[in-house]
Amino acid sequence: MDTHTLIVMNVLLYVLYAGVIVLSAHMTGIAKGALWFAASNLSRGVGLLVLGLGTWLPVSLQTVSALSGLLAVSGIMMLHFSFASLLDRSSLLRSLQYVLMAAMLVGVVYLLFVPSIYPVAPLLACSIEAAQIAATVSVVLLFSGEDMGIAAWVTGIALSAYAVLLLIRVAVMMRFGTPDYLILMAGTTKFWLAGSLLVNSVIAFGFMFLSAAKLRIDLLWHAQVDELTGLLNRWALRRIALREISRCGRTKSPISVVMMDLDGLKLVNDSLGHGGGDTVLQAVAEVLRETVRDQDAVARIGGDEFCILLPDTGLVEAATVAERLRLRVDLMALSYRGQAVRVFASLGVASSEGCGLSWQRLMEQSDAALYRAKREGRNRVVTVEIIGPSDSIDESVPEG
Repeated sequence: MDTHTLIVMNVLLYVLYAGVIVLSAHMTGIAKGALWFAASNLSRGVGLLVLGLGTWLPVSLQTVSALSGLLAVSGIMMLHFSFASLLDRSSLLRSLQYVLMAAMLVGVVYLLFVPSIYPVAPLLACSIEAAQIAATVSVVLLFSGEDMGIAAWVTGIALSAYAVLLLIRVAVMMRFGTPDYLILMAGTTKFWLAGSLLVNSVIAFGFMFLSAAKLRIDLLWHAQVDELTGLLNRWALRRIALREISRCGRTKSPISVVMMDLDGLKLVNDSLGHGGGDTVLQAVAEVLRETVRDQDAVARIGGDEFCILLPDTGLVEAATVAERLRLRVDLMALSYRGQAVRVFASLGVASSEGCGLSWQRLMEQSDAALYRAKREGRNRVVTVEIIGPSDSIDESVPEG
């Protein structure tokens, strides 16, 4: 297969993948990075087309080579932006890409005024592209996450392979002036073009697989998170709790649960509307996030009810955390539409030291302790180790 045929095939694939990515983004609603990826393919495709039409264009071959290299570097920069945007790391190494692009632009301008018989433009372009791809590989491999593992590794390997192809071209171009240079360069160019067909296909499919994995992760995240407060929901908390209970069983560590109910939220909703209640819930959620440790899990499990899971925490320490939370809620200074808003919190604490390593038992006992706190006057913490059947929840306790 001759060089021109390989160039045409590469250009067609660039255009095809650009169209497929845009269409896929439109159909699935995954727009992150899609336009950058499509623009990257079009830029590199045009650059390759310019290179293939070099002998028919009314400019010098050095100008053709410089323009083709500039479009290629621009395309790789946009390829980096596409993966970084997809992985929510849009600003990562962006400055480096701009610096490399600027270096290529300076080189092209210089060559237009100071022509050279050496293949400076393609040498500079391939070197810069390899550096750009190295930055992109680091983003893909470091920030894809475990759930994108296989797709990320395959994409990273394909990108690395493309960088190797470019470096092979650089190595051959460094032999300019030697007797076998033209033969080596012709063979290397065919090898680069043939290899590009394969690796660019893998990169395109890798981007689509990463997009699908990202969508699945986002959907799973939304399924686990309370939309109003950004805290975990009941289902997500239970998953984490079962995992932590299993771990604490292996390490012989205690685990505690704090159940919290807001006192006065119903009054806020009745007097100020649900907008006022939502403001309170969001403020309380922020207090919870700021007060607990990174390894703790916080969830909103009902209208005004929250649950805090405290791994590696005994009853006494959990009671201290609960009291700290109560004070933080008590001291909150909130206003809604110019009116001061005040709420309090009742909390119940249970620990595996008294309930055993059972999620259901921990929930039942902390919930019973919470209702005891409400019966005893609200705005307080009740800590229990074991609550018997006679201490079951009193359904007559009013809400709010």
